[in-house]
Amino acid sequence: MKPSRQSLALCFLCLLCVPASLFSQSLDIQKVADGVYAAIPKPGRIVGANAAFIVDRGEVLVVDTHYRPSAARELIAEIKKITPLPVRYVVNTHWHNDHVQGNQAYVGAFGPNVEYISQHLTRQDMTGKALPGIQDQLNNLPRDITAAEARLASGKGEQGETLSEEQRQQLSQRIADLKSYLEELQAIQPTLPTLTFERSLVLHRPSRDIYVLYYGKGHTRGDVVVFLPKEKVVVTGDLLTNGIPFMRDAYPVEWVEALRSVERLDFETAIPGHGPVQQGKKQLSRLISFLADAVAAVKDAVAKGQSLDDAKKSVDLARYQADFPNFKNGAPATVERTYLEVTGKIPEQ
Repeated sequence: MKPSRQSLALCFLCLLCVPASLFSQSLDIQKVADGVYAAIPKPGRIVGANAAFIVDRGEVLVVDTHYRPSAARELIAEIKKITPLPVRYVVNTHWHNDHVQGNQAYVGAFGPNVEYISQHLTRQDMTGKALPGIQDQLNNLPRDITAAEARLASGKGEQGETLSEEQRQQLSQRIADLKSYLEELQAIQPTLPTLTFERSLVLHRPSRDIYVLYYGKGHTRGDVVVFLPKEKVVVTGDLLTNGIPFMRDAYPVEWVEALRSVERLDFETAIPGHGPVQQGKKQLSRLISFLADAVAAVKDAVAKGQSLDDAKKSVDLARYQADFPNFKNGAPATVERTYLEVTGKIPEQ
């Protein structure tokens, strides 16, 4: 029986009456399997990476914790809507700040028994890189806020173009977000992994086994994936995203082999580090092919004695342009980082 116009109108009015606090302002929570959820940041918010959480019979495991403790607290509130069980484990897939800066929220909410899990190189890099990165942000954010406020006051964009009213509103919201983020950074309490491993760690829980797996250097030198064989779900961190992942700390030559190991896992759903939940292995296969071709082409350029600038001009990856939304910037960054790796110019950690 079709609903009447009156009943539809009443439902709409009821939705309008639901307090905004019942909905996460920053995160879209998606159930991907029984007890398995993805937390995808909403557009325009300073949240950082995706997260995931796994609800077992006795506790919850969370994967990655966003840029902001406040975003982590939002996720905690969403978890509590689904289960009264405490978060017992937090996995950091790698050291980048947008995956780890919310760690402190879980100790704050669930006490000192929370275990933070990472590959041992990730813990080293959190100490040596992520923590100094917080100070870098503290140094740079006031300048960025001042510049944005100047653009808003002038009504002009970065290229001198006149801002529309919608653009002015977006810039105003961006300034507010940057200011609140700066306040959070000033109060962040760095929280490091308490449990590290070399190659693999398995949590044998009452309703499932949870594998935390390291396949070698990739997006960073310590990336792990979380694999649920029963549910055929993998949480990849930034080893896999919806585009060409960030290359600053990458090892493309070794990354290809790490991704081939991930591809051999029996999964049907992937929660990537950024972007929407993925079904199947299509995007993973594209990334493997792209990186493998980039590595082969750069090795050929190096064998011919080409400089980095020459390699950037000669390596042709245009066939992948339609596959990755950030190809324009991501492809040159991949060539440069691969060249540094092939020529042994990536500095020792």
